[in-house]
Amino acid sequence: MNTNKKLRALSLGGFLVNADNRAIAPMLPAMAVALNTTTTHVALLVTAYSIPYGVCQLFYGALAEKLGKITIILVSFCLFAIGTIMCGIVHTYSWLLVLRVLTGAFAAGIIPTTLAQIGDWFERSERPRAIAFFMSVSTTGQALGIVIGGLVAQFFSYRILFILLGVACIPSLISIYRGRDRVAPKPIKTESIPFYQRYRELFRNRKSWQIYGLVLCEGLVFFGGFTFLGVYGVTTLHLSYLTIGILTATYSVGAVVGSKTISRMLAHIAAEKMPMLGSALMILGFGIIWVLPSVVALTIGFIILGLGFSYCHSTLQTFATDLLLNGRAIAVSMFAFSLFLGSGLGPIGLGKIFDAYGSSVLLGIVTIGTAVFCCLCMVLLKKSDKRYGDIEH
Repeated sequence: MNTNKKLRALSLGGFLVNADNRAIAPMLPAMAVALNTTTTHVALLVTAYSIPYGVCQLFYGALAEKLGKITIILVSFCLFAIGTIMCGIVHTYSWLLVLRVLTGAFAAGIIPTTLAQIGDWFERSERPRAIAFFMSVSTTGQALGIVIGGLVAQFFSYRILFILLGVACIPSLISIYRGRDRVAPKPIKTESIPFYQRYRELFRNRKSWQIYGLVLCEGLVFFGGFTFLGVYGVTTLHLSYLTIGILTATYSVGAVVGSKTISRMLAHIAAEKMPMLGSALMILGFGIIWVLPSVVALTIGFIILGLGFSYCHSTLQTFATDLLLNGRAIAVSMFAFSLFLGSGLGPIGLGKIFDAYGSSVLLGIVTIGTAVFCCLCMVLLKKSDKRYGDIEH
């Protein structure tokens, strides 16, 4: 199996993980009725998934370096599939809560480890395209997960969705297993380096702090603002949840366009300027939604946000794959943890702003915050050369 086919198989895994993560949101009221509990209690299922997903990033990097990235992906993906199917089988809230914790922990070993594997498979010139493709497919899972969750909540039981998502993992698992390297790679000298020394080397690198700081800020402003676009559509534009889900899916259109064009853009724009271009597009996307409260503006904004995030995040992710060449999975897992931390804290702070001042003020703050993030990209990436991600010795 060639590398591009392997990439597609792994991308499907990212799609399913993100779909499983996002699909539960529109199903919460229906799940509360089915489980004979309150919506507030059911909402804890989201937290039960996201917290272990973020925390376990710190452990999978070291495991992947020791046991092999594909091995970790296969084991994590297999356990994730089993756990997801079990979520559709159990009939009590307590068991479902336990299973969401476990599936979140298993899911944590799939996307970051795949990104590290992409760093091993692709040369640096081709890596942004490969990462952008993977991210576009996986983020499409986020968007379509909301749509699918809304449809299932309206016409079927939430249990059907979990079972379908788990079963859908099987073809990807088979493809990944068949496409694995049959011959184990020869051990390299860097494998003898203790893990604590790799972490020390990673954090002694000033560029690591810059990249992790930027992705933390990206999570704060982008995902913080993106989280409330659905609420904005309901409260301000008076759209239905299903309509919002469909509009959110247009975000994936921009993401796909970004994955298809990023290589051509890099031929004309230095890699260090791509996060600035991407964040500028994100400013435009949020700004259009802010100043033009309409369905058309929201749709256009979603598409532009998908394009901007693809350019910005894929490039930062590429830099992360080069931060620690003898421990790529560790570097990428720290990148994922930083993104998770930002995307977890962002909605909390912006939620308080939304409750106090409404969606217009929130969108204005998000637009300004994205502009600040763009300036940070300009300052922190300004003096870097073409080999930005290389380690300074």
